[in-house]
Formats: sequence, C-alpha cells, structure tokens
Amino acid sequence: MYYICDDDRRFADEFHKKVNKTLASKNIDAETEAFYDTASFLEKINNGIIFDLIFLDILLDHENGYSFAKQMRKENIPIDIVFITVTQDYAIAGYDVAPILYLVKPVEDTQLQYALDIFLKRHMPSHVLLNLSGEILSLKIADILYCEVYGHKTCIHLASGETRELRCSLNNLIHQLPSSVFARSHQSYLINMEHIDSIARYKLALSTGQALPISQSRYLELQNSFLLYAGRQKIWI
Repeated sequence: MYYICDDDRRFADEFHKKVNKTLASKNIDAETEAFYDTASFLEKINNGIIFDLIFLDILLDHENGYSFAKQMRKENIPIDIVFITVTQDYAIAGYDVAPILYLVKPVEDTQLQYALDIFLKRHMPSHVLLNLSGEILSLKIADILYCEVYGHKTCIHLASGETRELRCSLNNLIHQLPSSVFARSHQSYLINMEHIDSIARYKLALSTGQALPISQSRYLELQNSFLLYAGRQKIWI
C-alpha cells in the first residue's frame, strides 16, 4: 500500500491521482491513500495495516516530516520513504533515515516515475534472469561482484571467483540489472554496490580486496548512488 502525507490538501489529492496514474501505466494494482497529517498514518499502523511506501512532506504544519521519519525508524516501522519538499536543505541530514529519494515540488511525472522505479527494483527477487542474445542466464544478484567489458565481450565476475563471458554489450546488462543495486564506475565497469567496501578518488575497493577504477566523470555520481544504497541497507536499532 502506498501512502501520501502532506498537509496541503490540494497537493495531496492531486499527487494521489498522479501516483495512481503512474502505477496504472506500469500495470501495477496497488492500494493508495492520501492523508493530511501523520496521526492518521499512525492510527492505520496501530490497526495492523501495513504500508510499503510513504511519500512524506518534510515541512508539515505542526510537525517536521524528517523528525517523524526518525521516529518511524526508531520504532522499526518497515516502510520505504520518499521525501517531498520545497527545498533540498534537509537532503544531507536526511540520509540517516534512508529515504529512497527527494522529490521537489512541483513534482514532475518523470521524477515520480524514477522514485517508483527505484522502489520497485528494490523489491525485486533475489535472482535475476538475464536474456543475452538468446542465452538465458539465472544468477543470484548477491553473487555478482561486477561486470567488465573488454573487446566485444562482457565478463560477469562472481563472488566465488568464477566468471561468465558473454557476447553482449555492457549497456545490455545495465538494462536488465536493478539500478538500485548496480552502478557504473567507469565506461567499462558496472559494480554491485553490495560488495563495495570503500570509495576513494578515482578508485574503489571491493569486499574481496580488489581495486577497480572510477572515471573522473562518474566519481560524484557513484558516490551519491553508494550513499543512497548504503542508507537503504542500514539496520535500525
């Protein structure tokens, strides 16, 4: 179930319609509901209703949405968060509640679609079926360390030390692997962020101890992607 919380009733109702329209365009049948305060949301939770995703306004009339998000994390309420805001001022502080994304009002259709794509890809199965030039390959996502292109081949490096050589482009793989987990560090490398230990300027270290290059043009993008990924994986205690 998808929940919209914004004290601007007009915006909440219009955004509710936009969410329903976007979900319908993706052939997703899901319940959605719009509320104008956090008390209504907590009442639903206390009644045993489970929500998958909340679009939460940061600047509520009598409450700070960021503070409410921290409360939800402390109480281990299992829900993904997309912040809606008129300003990016809370963006850095907000990483500690692991939002999927920040949407700035007025929210464009493409922004909403992107946020929903990230959410949906996060909840993909643990395995992926890759359709590569007629060859179907089933792999556990967590087993993939990184993908590397050289010549006319792409090599998938696995945590076991094995490799899979494929006659396909890296772009072909990118479209089949979840963007919430995989990020490009270089024209020739696609990295599973689950296996990143650290990122330094123009190089990264994997959990296996391997070092891989980061191109100058992709350094900041990879850093931001990894911050979002790491925040979403954080365990709240």
